[in-house]
Amino acid sequence: MSTTVYKIVWADDEVDALKDIFEKRFNDSGIQIIGKAHDGEELEKVLSEIGNRIDAVIVDANFNESEIVIEEERDTSGLTFARHLSKSYPLIPFFLFTQRSDEMLKEIYRSVPKFFEEFPRHKRWFKKTAEGEFDEMINAIKTEVIERKSPNFVISNRYQYELNAATILDGIEDFIREFLIRDYENTLEEMIEPFIRVRRGLEKMFGKCEKTNLIPPISDDFNGTADYFLYQKYSPKDKDGNRVLKYEMIEKKLMPMPIARALSYVVNIVQDSAHSKDKLKLKVDEYFANTKDTLLLKSVVFTFMDCVKWFVITVYKNNDYEHNAIALWKEA
Repeated sequence: MSTTVYKIVWADDEVDALKDIFEKRFNDSGIQIIGKAHDGEELEKVLSEIGNRIDAVIVDANFNESEIVIEEERDTSGLTFARHLSKSYPLIPFFLFTQRSDEMLKEIYRSVPKFFEEFPRHKRWFKKTAEGEFDEMINAIKTEVIERKSPNFVISNRYQYELNAATILDGIEDFIREFLIRDYENTLEEMIEPFIRVRRGLEKMFGKCEKTNLIPPISDDFNGTADYFLYQKYSPKDKDGNRVLKYEMIEKKLMPMPIARALSYVVNIVQDSAHSKDKLKLKVDEYFANTKDTLLLKSVVFTFMDCVKWFVITVYKNNDYEHNAIALWKEA
C-alpha cells in the first residue's frame, strides 16, 4: 500500500454505490475519497468547503448540474458544470471516469474542441468498464498531483504574469524563478550573490528603457536613472561638482511614485555590487553571506519584480519608440 495519501473528491450520480465498489481499490493505491457529490451544485459546495485539501477531482459524464434529474441519455450538464468549476480551481486536476462511449462524447462535444484539451483520452478521460483503465487513471492522478505539487509548477502558476514579464529581459526570468522557488522551499539563504544579480537586472531594464526612449540617454548612470524616475529630472554634476539640469520628463507620471520610491531604495541597497571592494559602503553581499537575512533579500527582489512589471506594461503602452523621445522627455 502506498505511503503517500492522495485526497480526491468524486462526483457521480451513482457515487454511493460506486464508492462501495471502488473505495478499497482506491485506498490500496494510496487514494482517499474525502468528498463526494451527486450533482454539479453539490460538487460546487464540496469544493468551496474543502478545496484547499483536495488533490484531484473525478467526475462522471452523465450526472446532472443540479438535484433536478434530467432523464436523457445525452445529458452532460453536470460535466459541463464541472468544467466551468474547474476554472476556479486551476491547481486541482479534474479527471473523467465514465461509462459513456467515446463515440457519444465525441459527438456531443464535437463543437467544443476545448473539451478534448481538458480531458485527453487515457490521460484525463477513462472508461469505467474498460479493462485496465482504472489502474491507468490511478497512475495518471498520482503523476499529475506530484507534478502540480512540485515547486516549479506551483511557482509557474502563482507568478505566471511576473515570470512572463521577466522574459523581456535576458536571463532575468531564470533569476526570478530561482528566487521564487527557493523562497517556496525555504532555501533562500543558499542563493549566490543575489544582490549583484538584482543590480544587473536593473541595469538591463534601464538600458531597455533608454533603447525604447522611455528615458533619455542616462542609463549608464545607475543612481541617476533611479533619481530620474523619482524626481522626474536628471541633473548630473558638472566639473565643479554642481548639479546641472540636463533632462526632465514631459510625462510627469511615467513611473508611479510608490514604485519610484521603492526603486530608489533598491538601487541604494544594491549599488555596491558595481564598486571596487575597497570603496563599498553597505557591503550588502558580504552582509547577506554572513547573516543570511532573507527578509532584506525578499524586500529587494519583490520590489525588483514590481519594477519589471511596470516596465513591461509601460513599454507596450508606449510602443512608438520614435514618438517616445518627443512625448515623454526633453532636454533642459
